[in-house]
Amino acid sequence: MLRHGPALGLLALAALLAFAASSAAQTQDTATPPRPAEGDIHDKARRLWDAIVRDDPALAADVFFPREPFLQIKNMRDPGRYYDKLRARFDADIHALHASTPDLDRATFERLELAKRGGYVRVREEGNRLPYWASRHSRLHYRVGKALRSIEVRVIIAWQDAWYVIHLSPL
Repeated sequence: MLRHGPALGLLALAALLAFAASSAAQTQDTATPPRPAEGDIHDKARRLWDAIVRDDPALAADVFFPREPFLQIKNMRDPGRYYDKLRARFDADIHALHASTPDLDRATFERLELAKRGGYVRVREEGNRLPYWASRHSRLHYRVGKALRSIEVRVIIAWQDAWYVIHLSPL
């Protein structure tokens, strides 16, 4: 029995190291990654503002979440159909904000306030098969004369370190 002692000891050590590595990998899979930097969202916000002012959703086409990643993220029967509904709603929201926001002809864009509300959306939350960061209830600030006003941007999500609008107005 002593003859196998060192071999069994090494085997036990190898099993312990394998277990520790497996536990560390599982922890990494469930750990929340850092929130992505704001990147180009402020430039996108300016294009969104221009689309609202000019009543032209095409000016903000790249502000809306891209179709291909959306199809990868959503875990539902027909994510393409849902995407098309969201995209049509985004365009309709731009038209509605243009029609309902007073003094757009005298307004100037100030900034986007990317809200901290929201957080990391994990796999299987909100019908997703992939995780992402979400910012909820951000504000698009603009000025009319000396008055500072704002419009809510309902949900902005990050994908591969870039932020995109997915819901402009309340659902």
